[in-house]
Amino acid sequence: MLYPYNNVWDELCYFSSAQYSKNYLQTKYERFHSIDKKSKAFHNAYPFLYYIEHGKSYFLAARQSQINVKPTLLFYGLVQLIKACILTVDPNYPSTTAILAHGVTSRKIKKTGYSFLEDEVKIQKNGLFTHAAKELFNITNLDGEKFMMLQLLQSIPELSTLLKITKKGSVFVPINHDDDTIVVPEQILSSYHFTAERFITFLQSKQNTVNIDLVSQDPRNIKIKSNNNERLLRNVPFYFNLSNQSYYLKTQKESLMILPEILYHYLLLYNLSMICRYETDWWCELLQTFSTDDYPLINQFLTSTEQKIPFLIHRLLTL
Repeated sequence: MLYPYNNVWDELCYFSSAQYSKNYLQTKYERFHSIDKKSKAFHNAYPFLYYIEHGKSYFLAARQSQINVKPTLLFYGLVQLIKACILTVDPNYPSTTAILAHGVTSRKIKKTGYSFLEDEVKIQKNGLFTHAAKELFNITNLDGEKFMMLQLLQSIPELSTLLKITKKGSVFVPINHDDDTIVVPEQILSSYHFTAERFITFLQSKQNTVNIDLVSQDPRNIKIKSNNNERLLRNVPFYFNLSNQSYYLKTQKESLMILPEILYHYLLLYNLSMICRYETDWWCELLQTFSTDDYPLINQFLTSTEQKIPFLIHRLLTL
């Protein structure tokens, strides 16, 4: 069962209060010892809540729209929501016009033999994507990195079953957890060529405020614990599947270059929004002929991302 769609927006409704937003931002800015945190919070309260309201409007419009325009609505809704998240950690946003660009480019579609799954996007030095990666997740040096659409789709856990059915790869393995321990299948160690101790070091490198320890190891699993399992599971390399309410790890070796899931959604929606706006012939033919595996994967992704993005944004704002 999917996470109740409207509940996320209901839980974000308190940001519609300028006073609440101001207090919320001031609390956030106090973490960075900003000298003028009170005035910055006052100045940013309305832009912050407007970003959220604008993003919500795009998503509600997308919910009622036909699929042929849905990518554009969802992409610009995500853009607004990410701007709100950035304001919680960067009180001077936007400090320059360079970071107002999308921060991503896509190659021109070749009509003959074009496959969406083989298409790529390339990260630019400046822009919203790069700035969000740096400010929200402390990720740098993405300039020039390329991501293939299949690689991105494989990074959305809700698509795992469909990818397996269409023989496009299934790269997630489920994990078990309770309040005290997280149980990781030994398969992860084999895939990454890690010892248990090296895996703990890898996890620790992705966390800022969580201490992680190895509890036990046997031929099938390793058990780990931390001082805050909830916070640990909210961050990469863990992924949450909204459709079955379970946590997963990616099994691909290249997942060591892992990104937070919200950034994968950004890249996919950016390319899809460009295609539906500027490659209308190919886009409409895809939607009408159902001739390749592109359609079911794109359709399922759009259904999933419409639900998942508000959930991920809510997590970012309440972390």
